[in-house]
Amino acid sequence: MPASTAPRLLDGEAGGALARARDLPVDDLLELIEKSNLRGRGGAGYPFVDKIRAVRSHADGGPIYLVANAYDADPGSPLSRTLLTRNAGNVLAGIAIAARAVGATQAYLYLHPEAVEARAAAERVMGDDLGVDLEIAFGPGGFMGGEESALLAVLESRRAMARQRPPYPAAQGLRMRPTLVASAETLAWLPLIALEQARASTKLVSVTGAVIRPGVYEISLGSQLGEILSEAGGASGKLKGIHVGGPTGGILAAARTDTRFDFDDLRVAGTHMGSAQVRAIPAGTCIVNEAATLFAYLAKESCAICVPCRVGTKRVQAILESTYSGLGRDTDLAWLDELGTHMERFSLCGFGITAPSILRTTMREFADDYRIHIQEKRCPEGICRPIRSRRYETMVQP
Repeated sequence: MPASTAPRLLDGEAGGALARARDLPVDDLLELIEKSNLRGRGGAGYPFVDKIRAVRSHADGGPIYLVANAYDADPGSPLSRTLLTRNAGNVLAGIAIAARAVGATQAYLYLHPEAVEARAAAERVMGDDLGVDLEIAFGPGGFMGGEESALLAVLESRRAMARQRPPYPAAQGLRMRPTLVASAETLAWLPLIALEQARASTKLVSVTGAVIRPGVYEISLGSQLGEILSEAGGASGKLKGIHVGGPTGGILAAARTDTRFDFDDLRVAGTHMGSAQVRAIPAGTCIVNEAATLFAYLAKESCAICVPCRVGTKRVQAILESTYSGLGRDTDLAWLDELGTHMERFSLCGFGITAPSILRTTMREFADDYRIHIQEKRCPEGICRPIRSRRYETMVQP
């Protein structure tokens, strides 16, 4: 269908979808989901029907749980809150349809503690006809509260920390039982799929930074970054870069506006879907300083359970801060690359695994910013001020 007539998540509730889904045999429902090409909207893009089938394959007659993740860990990308306030009916119907598909009798709508309007919207449409016991639960605040395995710990009254995988939640999730964890945006597609046999062709994105109309927009998957910025009124001035994927996402050069906003294309570009935030970075920004600021945030938000992430984020922050404080060395680039590789290979969750995309993209696309800081001991934009007077040395370093 043309984009103008294709089903959209923010356009209103799909009335009668739940009844229609209940009339379908589960195998037929799964076939519809498979044909829709629905991939998880939480950032990883895993085929949703495969996740459902994985949960079903571990059913043994005991309890099965479902968690609708509407946490919005990235404060700059309130996608789930926007969706719930605009169309809570589809989210709750999606929870009910997914619960039927996996055989869950207990479901949780997992929210950020500040999502007051989203909670109220969900409570207004919550009824007894869902066919599943639904409870609204709140995370602890902070970025890691929305990570897939950390939120399971929160629901078990434990600290929000990542856990080793495998086993995955589909096999051993909440209370060590098979659990389907899906984003609210993913689940909101199920009513449209059951009622209209829709293809999951759109994505919610948050456009922030130097644009005329920042906000949450629904765009066609595969749209170019330049088209997304135009949807938000265009840039408010000359740009230096485009930060894609939220705090752990990569920063692309401003000229990369033809990059398609799609799971696979973004991965090729060196970043990822993540929290689906597209942030326009204005000209005059020092990218080394920007990367250091991002890693300072990540070091603060790390759950600290695994060494590669806990130490890696802090170490990268220190090197980048030393670099723009006039203490950089030519060997720092190799050291940053090695630290990024260790984080990618050995971190427990996507937080540490994807964070090095900041390093990979900035060192590739803004090499001059690093070179000028390291070799000429000055900021290419003339804005950096030293915040460190000495380097922290390690015994083993390139």
